Parts: sequence; structure tokens; C-alpha cells
Amino acid sequence: MPLSKFWAILKGLLIKIFVMLLFGSILGCLAIKLDWGFGYAAAIVMVLCSGFGANIINFAARKVLSSRLENAGRGIKLVVQMTSRLFTHTIGWLIVIEISGRILGFSLFRWEVLIWLFIFIIINFIINAVKQLKSFYKELIEKDLAEEKLKALAAQAELKALKAQINPHFLFNSLNTIASLISSNPVKAEEAVEKLAEIFRYTLSCSEHEYISLQKELDFLDSYLDIEKARFGNRLTVIKSIEPETLEQMIPSLIIQPLLENSLKHGADRGGSFFIEIRCFSDSDIIVIEIRDQGPGVPEDIKLGNYTKGVGLKNVNERLIRLYGEDYSLKIRNNIPCGTVSVIKIPMRLKDA
Repeated sequence: MPLSKFWAILKGLLIKIFVMLLFGSILGCLAIKLDWGFGYAAAIVMVLCSGFGANIINFAARKVLSSRLENAGRGIKLVVQMTSRLFTHTIGWLIVIEISGRILGFSLFRWEVLIWLFIFIIINFIINAVKQLKSFYKELIEKDLAEEKLKALAAQAELKALKAQINPHFLFNSLNTIASLISSNPVKAEEAVEKLAEIFRYTLSCSEHEYISLQKELDFLDSYLDIEKARFGNRLTVIKSIEPETLEQMIPSLIIQPLLENSLKHGADRGGSFFIEIRCFSDSDIIVIEIRDQGPGVPEDIKLGNYTKGVGLKNVNERLIRLYGEDYSLKIRNNIPCGTVSVIKIPMRLKDA
């Protein structure tokens, strides 16, 4: 048994003994003044025996009920335990009173004695009830905390799973780009391999961190775009409009790249060229990130939030909802005069926050 638990049990026992001695002394004083036929010694012994007898019976009842209440609800457990405690304390007192009366040679079942003993039973019951409620509340809090922890761990595991789905999808497309360059332009292929190595390092570092600064995410996108520029050449134009104060804000890692990849898949104009704009700005206490292209526009189901045709958009949407709630889900709408705008909004969060 741990020493701390031993001292806690000893402390509780000493408090119980002190209370019973105090009540026994009061009862003995009353017995002498009112001529009940016994004095301090008999009263103290009777109270001590009654108190310990009630606790022994209560302990036995608890052992019997614990297995039967194992699958019961919290409310039922509390009611049964409180009722059992009152019943066992009453029985315990009455048994000891009867035995004490026989030893002392007269009946202690007199209203004067019973009233005081009843008062002590109630006091003892209230003290134990408070302890029981405190223990019940502590158990309730611990169980709720455990459930919240399990939910948090499950959500974290789900977020990691979503991120893990994004990474291979993106890397697979990057490898296809490099493969297409090996025969036609080996120098660019070599440069793309170096960029891909940088991307690998970034994705590995992000595996242990849910959040990253916007600056680091944009640096990662530069490496990704270098690979895509090697593939598309002059057909790909990317411009950035970034408010400097947003660069240190923390955002979910690898949250922008799937949107950029989506524009590279579906955002070509009629001539097969891509014009993509990356915008980051603050709006009150929100960071707004937009990916704009000038492609054919958005299918109606995508505008309604039905991201069922691909992995990237669906995962981005689910990660945002898991992290921030439904109000921060991915929004995709038509660009003006043509094309698509993908919008994510993220609550401001500095590195030191």
C-alpha cells in the first residue's frame, strides 16, 4: 500500500474515533444528568462499538453491491449506495445498542437514548454522504476527462490519417512530373528531384506538427511549384498577394497544397495555360487564404460542398471542420470573370499563443 494512501486511511480513522468519543462524552454527560442508568464509560463504549459496527456492516454491504452495480448507471449507483449506507448504519447501531443493553442489564431502547443515537446516525450518514458525493463527483469528472482525452486522441489520429492520405497523393503526382522530364529535359528533372527532396523533408517534419507558420507553408509551396513549372513551363503563371502580418500566423500544415493542386488539374484556360493567384490576408481575427484560377469554373456539386470526386478537397474540408468546426469548412465558388476560387478561413494563432 502506498504511504500516502496509508496516511489518508489513518487520518480518516482518527477523525471518526474523535467524533465518536466526542459524541459518547456528550451522551454520557446527559445520561448522568438525566439519570439514565449509565455513565461516561458505557456511553463511549456504546458509541464506539455502534460506530465501528455500522461501518463493518456498511463495508460488507458495499462489497456485495459493487459487483451487482458494475453495469448500472451513475444515478442508480448513487441512489443504491446512499440508501444502503443509511440502512446499514441504522442496523449497525440498533444491533450494538441491543447488545450493550443486555450487558449493562437494562434496555437502552428508551426514547431519550434513541433520539440522541438517531441524531448521531444522521450526522454520521450526512458526513459519509458528503464523502460519497465527493467521491462520486470525482469519479464522474475523471471519467468525463478520460472520455474527452479518448475523443481528442481519436480526432488527432483521424487528422493524421487524413494528412497521410494527402501526402502520397501529392507525392505520386510529383513523381509523375519528374518521370515525364527525365527523357526530355534531364537538367530540369535533376532540379525537380532536389525540390522533391526538400518536399520530403518538409512533409516529414510536418508529420509531428499539426500547425506550421504560413511563411513555412508558402516556402514549401514554392518547392512544389518549381516542380510543376518544370512540367508546364511558360504555360504556368503564379502570382502571390500576401499581407506581411499574416506570415507568422499558425495554420494547419499541408492545407494549401491540395487546393493548388486542384487548380493545376482543373484550372487551365482554353489555351491550356494556367494563371493562378495565391492570396493571404487578415479579416478581423481570421486569416483568409484564397487560391484563384481562370479555368472553366466550378461544378454545382462542388459549390454545394459535395467533395466526393477526389481525395484532396475532401480531406482539406474534413481537417478544417475537425480543427475549427463547421463554420470554417472549405468554400469553393466561381471566380470573376471566369475560373474558381478556393477559400479557407483560419482563426489567428501566433507561434507564442
